[in-house]
Amino acid sequence: MKNMKTIIFAAAFSVLALSAVWAGGGGQKAAPGGGTTMRFSYWGGDARIAIYNQIVARYMEDNPSIKIVLEPSSFDDYFNKLSVSVAGGGAADVLSMHPRFLKYYSSNGALYSLNDYCKSGAIDISDFSPPGLGIGRVGGTIWMISTGIVAHGLFVNQSIFQELGIPLSRFDNLDWEGYANLAVEVAQKSNGKYYGTADESFTPNDVPLTMFMRSRGKDFFTPDGKIGFNRQDLKDYLAAFDRLRKAKAVPNAQHSGEGANQTWEQSYQVKGIIGFWFLNANRLRIYQEQMPNHQLIMKRGPYINGKYGEYLDGSGISINVKTPYKDQAAHFINYWVNNTRSMELFKIEHGFPASAGMNRYVFNLLDASNKLASQFMDEVNSKGVLADYVLPPDNWPDILNALGQETQAAAFGTKTIDKAADDFFAAIDRM
Repeated sequence: MKNMKTIIFAAAFSVLALSAVWAGGGGQKAAPGGGTTMRFSYWGGDARIAIYNQIVARYMEDNPSIKIVLEPSSFDDYFNKLSVSVAGGGAADVLSMHPRFLKYYSSNGALYSLNDYCKSGAIDISDFSPPGLGIGRVGGTIWMISTGIVAHGLFVNQSIFQELGIPLSRFDNLDWEGYANLAVEVAQKSNGKYYGTADESFTPNDVPLTMFMRSRGKDFFTPDGKIGFNRQDLKDYLAAFDRLRKAKAVPNAQHSGEGANQTWEQSYQVKGIIGFWFLNANRLRIYQEQMPNHQLIMKRGPYINGKYGEYLDGSGISINVKTPYKDQAAHFINYWVNNTRSMELFKIEHGFPASAGMNRYVFNLLDASNKLASQFMDEVNSKGVLADYVLPPDNWPDILNALGQETQAAAFGTKTIDKAADDFFAAIDRM
């Protein structure tokens, strides 16, 4: 297995040996100030909550003058709550952030510029990869420090395919038509015991839609923040999953709706009745841990005319512009991304670390599932198909809500696919 820097950011990372500052636990300076209590909001299920609790416990052990209060939510609930708390002035001091929402919150004045902290070294970005740093930058301002970079692909329940006698080699040359045919085959061969895949058109899940559009040579957004696909593209996407719904190769709209209101631990995927589904590579381990009776592997998503749709994604941490504890928040962020005491636990929870030193350190800690994720990242990176994430415009939450309303209307049959697609673009025109 290649060194982690070679896997993800070969051109960006140096090949110097891991220095003593990394091996010794980060050389972290003492936290500024004292007697501080900060709130840190983030999204995640039970497994992530346990990791965050442990990291924060270590930070407070190393910095007893600072207390961190964690505020976890599910992903959807997190950004709904964040919108309300920012508007009301009650957002946490330290905020988990996602690139798709970065323009929205930075342009609304909710986030504090991290440029000065990065320039001074209070947040050490000296060996961050360009993609790792760029994913948190809008214009010339750094608003978010990356906690990981990752690509998406297909999680495959290998146990289902072995039971049904369907060779896994079917994934090795899979276009979008083959993706649909394979989903139908899983459902039919199992006599309805399994669904082939998840209904990726039901909820406003931008990942499969973005990959579909990118495989068509387009994208979800253009660099100037416009929708990057047209009505016919969206109709084709919705029609593909409508076909799967009618073939009972994906859950029906009612079941998909119920699933949208559950945690991932309660999902059909974890219950072991979905053959394959889209997800980011760094999540493979936690799904595998929840599915001890099933073996998960990872494959590339489908293509169109040989063109794949993978892209770099990730997550990060930002500072609330209104917190009185900005220096302490910066110290906490630096500890999170640059200290072995943190990264020993965090590993690739949000993707592969942006720091070269932490990347090398974490690589030696990966378990079997994470090594599979690493091999997947190696494969897509070696093909040269990854590109930097196209940051959505600042009205992204409104666009996502409009997409969800129309795709669900199509799934429940309250609107035709043509009407749902037309109404989505009409809603965009009104924004």
